[in-house]
Amino acid sequence: MPVNVKKTVRKIDRAVKKGDWDTLRSITQSMHPSEIAALIQAASLQEKKHLILEALDAEVASEVYFQLNPEERVSILKLMRETSLTAMAEEMESDDAADFLGELPEDVAKKVLETMDPEEREEVTPLLEYPQDSAGGIMQTEVLKSSHDATSRETVELIRQIEEEDEDDVEDLHMVYVVNETGRLVGRVFPLKLSTAAADSPLWTIMDPVEVTLTPEMDQEEVAKIFRKYDEMSLPVVDDSRVLLGRITADDILDVISEEAGEDIYKLGGISGEGLHPIHTSIYDNVRLRAPWIMLALVGELLVAFIIMQKFQTTLENFIILAALLPLVMATGGNVGVQTNTITVRVLATGDFVKDQIKDLFLAELKVGLALGIISGLLGSLIGLLLNTTDTDFVRLFLVIFAGIVGATLMTSFLGVAGPLVLNKLKMDPAVSSGPFLVTFNDIFGTAFYLFLGAALL
Repeated sequence: MPVNVKKTVRKIDRAVKKGDWDTLRSITQSMHPSEIAALIQAASLQEKKHLILEALDAEVASEVYFQLNPEERVSILKLMRETSLTAMAEEMESDDAADFLGELPEDVAKKVLETMDPEEREEVTPLLEYPQDSAGGIMQTEVLKSSHDATSRETVELIRQIEEEDEDDVEDLHMVYVVNETGRLVGRVFPLKLSTAAADSPLWTIMDPVEVTLTPEMDQEEVAKIFRKYDEMSLPVVDDSRVLLGRITADDILDVISEEAGEDIYKLGGISGEGLHPIHTSIYDNVRLRAPWIMLALVGELLVAFIIMQKFQTTLENFIILAALLPLVMATGGNVGVQTNTITVRVLATGDFVKDQIKDLFLAELKVGLALGIISGLLGSLIGLLLNTTDTDFVRLFLVIFAGIVGATLMTSFLGVAGPLVLNKLKMDPAVSSGPFLVTFNDIFGTAFYLFLGAALL
């Protein structure tokens, strides 16, 4: 950050305490919204942070808002005046304004929507009907469209007129969408082609067909896959009659990818929530969302302990080397399983996989698991032989350790593929199959297999 953070935060704190809003605006005048957001989060005046946003120009405040941590946003929104909320909403693009209103308490959101400029309200209202994580929830209703029989000159003049009235309506202009008299999407024209065409050329003579469209009910993750597959900067959203509703741009998809990746990272770690922050999320919420998976792991490990005490106590007492190497077997199987699970989840998430490849996926990962198991098994067995100080048969001990490690890696390789595939088939997020869930099953089955071998062969 190109500012002295501690010094600037102190200046902001003093300005807020004194109500010196001119100084505050002077401090933040040349800063990027992300820098202002970082300073707000670092400020010590927890109950007055909303005053910083309210002191800023509404356009700047609207950009700063979405740079704040979600937990910080919630606490700030509770304290802001409705007039400030309305001013910020009116400065946002329609999709951002819809998200903004969705984060407000229902009664407050209704009042803000009622007091918004009628034109802005008309653009935002349709988006509130769709889930926030759908194509309809992330699309912008501000879309540049022109009639199919309009000429190139008329369309250029339309763009110029819109820009003069409100330059935000043609921000990030990637495409002019062509519609017929009923509003149905019939084509698209790239800006460069529009500017080089003959001035009296009707759009229907120079437009390109629209091969890819989105529907408002699509999940945002599916939308991200389509953008990735077709490498587009902007895609139109249409209804069942192909009437143009809005557009989604690549920068919207970057936010989606970041959000989805964050959710998957939490789930891979066995955390049942999203948006957690080590500082801004309360201890209660952190514990509440993370405890269930820890409890599952605890129950699983207690089951492992019960099996050992009831079935293998004598084996471990007679062959202490087996107990010493048990963590090695479990760690190897667990690590291979998490790697396999992560690769499978990614393949499913990116769409680089079809149903006909299920057999190939299993075979590929089982081969890798077997190879890793053999390498780890040989090394582990040699280590076990070096550590062995009893009269245990060396060949049998080698076989127990080697087979235990290979068996653990094969089993977790299978579970690492099967878990995500089954959850995906059940329309559940495959990311939840890893973390404590996978490790717990590895410990239960891996321990039982390893100790059964020890009891049978030694």
